[in-house]
Amino acid sequence: MAKPFRRRTISSVSRAYSTDPLERIAFIGGVHSDHTRWSLSQTAAIALIEQGSDEFFFSVGDQSVRVVVLARGGEKYLQSEREKTHPDDLLNLAALGSSAATQAAVPPAAARRPRRLASVTPFTRAGSVR
Repeated sequence: MAKPFRRRTISSVSRAYSTDPLERIAFIGGVHSDHTRWSLSQTAAIALIEQGSDEFFFSVGDQSVRVVVLARGGEKYLQSEREKTHPDDLLNLAALGSSAATQAAVPPAAARRPRRLASVTPFTRAGSVR
């Protein structure tokens, strides 16, 4: 029996604070077809790619770029398939949670439930007279 195969579009990347290519991506994220957000750690994404259950890609203009797993010194990391000609392609995506694609998943303010504000009583110090 074949494993299910999902093709996920990456719309945002959470960067780690490192110059080491193995540690530069902390999380990748995107939006499902039902407008819910998803986010995976680099380690989880690598495991899904290696299992063959998921494929990740991102869009640059009208071109679709696949994300692949590479290894250096026994450590695995994510990189775009065209990294040699377009360095840091994947890292140049918007920060996780701030891209237009992930913002589209958030309902407009009119559709959200209004917040209830707690009634606030004026603060008085003990012994003070009003």
